[in-house]
Amino acid sequence: MKYLLLVTLCAAATSGARAQTTPAPLPDSVQAFLDKSLTLLETYSLERNAVNWPQLRQTVQQKAQGAQSVRALLPIYPFVFEQLKDDHGWLTHKGKTYKWRNPARTPYANLAVKAALAKKPGVLVKMLPGNIGYVQLPGINAGGSLQAMRDAALVVQDSLCRLNPDKAKAWIIDLRLNDGGAMAPMLAGLAPIIGDGHLGGFVDKDGKPDQQWYLRQGNFYMDTMQVTTLQNRCPVRRTNKPVAVLLSGMTASSGEIVAISLRGRPATRSFGEPTYGATTANESYRISGSSYLTIAGMQETDRNNVVYKTSLTPDVPIAGGDNFTDIGKDAKIAAALKWLKKQKSR
Repeated sequence: MKYLLLVTLCAAATSGARAQTTPAPLPDSVQAFLDKSLTLLETYSLERNAVNWPQLRQTVQQKAQGAQSVRALLPIYPFVFEQLKDDHGWLTHKGKTYKWRNPARTPYANLAVKAALAKKPGVLVKMLPGNIGYVQLPGINAGGSLQAMRDAALVVQDSLCRLNPDKAKAWIIDLRLNDGGAMAPMLAGLAPIIGDGHLGGFVDKDGKPDQQWYLRQGNFYMDTMQVTTLQNRCPVRRTNKPVAVLLSGMTASSGEIVAISLRGRPATRSFGEPTYGATTANESYRISGSSYLTIAGMQETDRNNVVYKTSLTPDVPIAGGDNFTDIGKDAKIAAALKWLKKQKSR
């Protein structure tokens, strides 16, 4: 939206000129906060080249007039993210989040999935008839420390090891309730199923590769940096068994990264609904104090360098039919089992 400041100067022979009041400058700390955040967005945002930055800065400065504290600036940030079409990024200030809610997103209507997610499910591993292993992997918010991610990965791995993954002839990885979090513990925890190798990576807006992620000896690596330090508690003989992946419209962010990491894997097929579509990589930058700007700056690719710019579409679309209390009546699990049975017979 463009704003035009119209200043009309009127003069008359019988009256003096009317004084024009200049808007008061922002306090230095408030101006510094605003300038730093806009510079970070201009430097790192995925859609930074689609914005006229001098014009945007001028508009934001006008919107900020009268702000005497950082708190008074915060309602401006959803507008800024909207200009960058970034509904995956946000600004955090004193524990509160300010982001743009994209009105173009269709509200998710699957009540069964939303109700199950509202119960804050944990990792669930069980053996289904026919020695089909089942893993329900919800989102994992492991915090920012390496130790927290390592601990979270251990929770997933231990859940698998209690089942003895070597006994499974095939697997269902259920990501329907995975709304994001930390990718490292999710993938490291699943290592006994999916095996070592290059799983995916990030690219910039021009498709230039950036960081790549791997599993090596059961641990998660970002390029050459080892993120998790798991001991192989339950080594398996085969990590190439068939895998069915279940998706929903609540599968988002790092949940989508897990799904992308399984794309292109042999004997792997996805079932369910298109995912949320937060397939951009976020990076957080400190502005000041406890204020951080989280910016969508990269896109994601699978092991075959296919770029994902929006939702993942399942190989086998299935709308509804979810039953998290009696999975024997779940339509998506039934379809996955039918396909896996054919794979095992080959």
